[in-house]
Parts: sequence; C-alpha cells; structure tokens
Amino acid sequence: MTVEFVPGQNAPLHTSVVTFRASSQTPFDVSAMVTDTQLHALSSDAFVFYNQPSTAGVQLTGDIVRVDLDRLHPDAEAVLCIVSVDPNAAAAGAFRVAGLSAQLSDESGSVLAEFDIPTAGSETAVICWELYRRNGAWKVRAVGQGYAGGLAELIGVHGVEVDDAPANPSPVPEDHVVEPVEEGRALERMWMIFEDASRSAASLISSSEYAMTRLDEELSVAVADASTRNSPAGTAARDAAQKRHDELVATARESHTRDSAQLAHELTVVDSVMPRAMASWESPVWAPGSVSESLTSSDGVRLGMLSAPDRSSLSVPYCMPLPLPRPIWVDSTSGAAAVAVVSALTLRIMAAGPMPLLDVVDLTGSYTLLTDRLSAQLAGPVIRTHQEISARLTELAQAVDLAGLARNSGQEFAMSLDAGPSTPRLLILGDFPHGYSAQDADAIMFLAEHGSMIGLSILLVGDDESSSAEESIVALAHGCRHVPAAGEIDVHDPWTGSHWVLIPDTLNPATQPQLFAAFDKL
Repeated sequence: MTVEFVPGQNAPLHTSVVTFRASSQTPFDVSAMVTDTQLHALSSDAFVFYNQPSTAGVQLTGDIVRVDLDRLHPDAEAVLCIVSVDPNAAAAGAFRVAGLSAQLSDESGSVLAEFDIPTAGSETAVICWELYRRNGAWKVRAVGQGYAGGLAELIGVHGVEVDDAPANPSPVPEDHVVEPVEEGRALERMWMIFEDASRSAASLISSSEYAMTRLDEELSVAVADASTRNSPAGTAARDAAQKRHDELVATARESHTRDSAQLAHELTVVDSVMPRAMASWESPVWAPGSVSESLTSSDGVRLGMLSAPDRSSLSVPYCMPLPLPRPIWVDSTSGAAAVAVVSALTLRIMAAGPMPLLDVVDLTGSYTLLTDRLSAQLAGPVIRTHQEISARLTELAQAVDLAGLARNSGQEFAMSLDAGPSTPRLLILGDFPHGYSAQDADAIMFLAEHGSMIGLSILLVGDDESSSAEESIVALAHGCRHVPAAGEIDVHDPWTGSHWVLIPDTLNPATQPQLFAAFDKL
C-alpha cells in the first residue's frame, strides 16, 4: 500500500531493493549519495550522478536511481536521494524546483511511498528521501531539505569536494509552508523536528571536521618539500588550502543556519496548535479563556528545551511519551529547590488528559502549594510521614498485578480503585531516598517496570544516588531519566549522537496561578 509522507515522517523498509524517481514542473537531474552515520559521503565515488552512474549497490539509469541495500558498501549507513535543477534549465533562467514530488517503489514497480515536497521557491537542489540503517534494519525518511546553492552546495556540505564554491543560501521566507499537526501525532511531530535539527547539526559537525582533516593533509603536502616550503608557491598552496577550508565551513554553517531558521519558524507556528502538555507556557493554548472543560489530549509531555549555543540559537522542545516510559528523577538536594521543575512536569502531565489521580509523598511539605491547587485530583491524602509510604506503594503495586492478571487472562479489567479502569496515575516521590525502606525502593522499581499497565507515570526527587551502597537504589537511579532542579544537563540525540544541552521547564505555583485555570473547573 502506498504511503503519502510529510516532511520528517519515517517508516520501516520491508524490501531490500528500491527505486527512486521524481517529477517536477522544472527540468531536473536525479542523483544519490552513500553516507556514514554522520551523513558524510563515504568517498567521492559514493556520489552517483550522470557522470558517475554507479557505485556499490546504487545504479543511475536515465531518471531512475536503483538502490540495492544488500549490496551497499559495508560502511554505508544511509543513502540520500537527490534532485537538482538541470544545468541547461538553470542557464535559461529556470532556477526553481517547483511542483516537486518523489516516489519510492519496490523491484516490481509497486509504489511504496510518495512525497509532495513543499519548497520555498529558492532551492535548486533538494534531498527527497533518506534511506538509513537503524538497529540493523533499514528505514526511509521524507526529508525535503533544499539548497539554494544547488548541487554544489549540497554535496559540499556532505563532504564531497567540488570545484566551485556554491552560492550563498537564501533565508527562509516568512511565508514558508508548515504542515499542520495531525491529531494524535503531536509527539511524533516534535521528534521529527528534533531529528531534523540533529541531522542538520551532524552535517555541520561532519563538514567542519572533514574540512579540518583536508586542511591538515593539504598543509602537510605544502610544507613537505623544504626547498619550496617558504617560497611564493608554498605560500600560495597554504593560502589556497586555508581558503578551501574556510569556504566549506562557511557553506556548512550557512546551511545549518538556514535549517535552524526554518525549524524555528515551524516551532513558532505549531506551538499555537500543540496540546498544552507540549506547548510553551506562552502559547495561546495556555492563555486564560482558551481552556475548556474538555482538555486536549496529548500523547506526550514536554520536559524542557534543548539547545547548542556553539552551533546556533535554535532551541527545540524535548518531549517524552505518556505514560512516561521510565521515571523522571529530578536531581536536587532539597524538595524546595525542585518545586519549579516538579510543578511544571506535573501540570503538563495533568494537562495531557485524561486527568490522572495524584499520589504524592511530601515528607518536608515542599509541594503543599502545588497539591493544594490540584487537591481535587489527589488519590488520597498527601503522605507526610515515612510510615505511610509502603502502604501507598503496595496499593499501586496491587493494581498493577491485577492489570497483569487481567491482561494475561484476556478479560476486561476493572480496577478496585475509585477512579475506575481508565484513570491514569501520577506518583510524585519527594525527598528520596530519605525515609524510604529497601522494600520501598524495590516496589518503586516494580512500578517503574510495569506501571504502564495502569497508565502510571513516576516523578522522583532527590540526590543522584548512582553510587549508593544499596543495589536497588543504584538500579533505580540508572533506570531513570535524570533532569536537574536548576541549571542544565547534557543530552546526546539518538540519531547522530550530536551534543545538546537540556534546560528543564519550570513553573512557580505562587506567581503563575493562571496556568492552573484549566483544572479549576474540574
């Protein structure tokens, strides 16, 4: 069955041979590039175009590229499927790739995927598809990344040396078309944006590293002969090498800057239509009067913002699915210091819908203002003494056990809790591990592993106990997603391993009461 893709969408490839073709109102050429995990061309021979129509596993015939994934170079991790404006058409003044669409088919000719590519009107080369390896299996992603500098810019950014420096890329037009957020796919959309930002960052890093490696090699050659080392010819060779380095780095940075501007524009647009759980506090969806008694459901929750100041000013939301796949551990020496982060995460999870019941352990009274504002959703009294902790954890563990039995028996599950079978839970564990027993830690581990059966998410607050003497506490610490109560934490994206800095969202219940308006009517 043919799948119609939108920018950033990905899917598994269930065939080892695919063909790529495209159509456009403008004459164009097709090409392909075999790359490593950093989207850097394996070599100049890994670029397939009309003057070099084949490489291992990739064959260009006319206007069709055939890719045999099983015959690619052993180091291949991705194949980029590319279109570029025909040079003759460009000379005649037709510089725009307009009405562009791309297809992938299997060996029998059955169309697997179609992609109508939104272009800004200034591109003369576009990456249509990315075929990439992930955990030993091949997938396809709709890219739609355009380059105003044409094919020369595109392949230069990906590490293929070109004779002519590409033209400067154009800025993102203010009327750039951004795809609407489909219902139930907000989390996927956010991760698409994060992935696009990560791959653009990886391209910049890879191009910069390649430029430096090439510069080192060329400078070594320029000074190898002592008789010409200090001659005009030697100086000219060094200057030329430095110029080529600077031009490639500048081109890569300009491309990354353009990518970042496009993604920033997209984030600004979608923020106004995102579910509250993933929208910024400044989004209209959080404004007084915009909330309704029927909360917009969300498949994910926003933890904070990712940035890389050394690369660009772009900040990307970092979101997780719900229920949380693993507990979030807020590293803090005191509950009071973590209030702003805990409040933000709690409010967002509450806003994701359906409204969860709150189970709260607050031995120091740090979260009183938060729990007072959300008192209607408390599953029971806030736990103030360590003697009460085990009973509440046991109650939740029993609910999980019942859910497991019901699932295994194939019968409908009706929880014995007052909320009924469809009400999720949010467990906030403050002041951990002080006042908690070893059995409590084991119970929390059990809930972390199996709590999704009752829609349980866990927030845990305390010192990082990764080096604790208690094995159960160490295991729990290693199994959580750690975020700081203040400051930032390093994150590496799952696609390219690029470095990011995560700053968690914060909320002050005392000074931002308007954000709780969504729950006052419930």
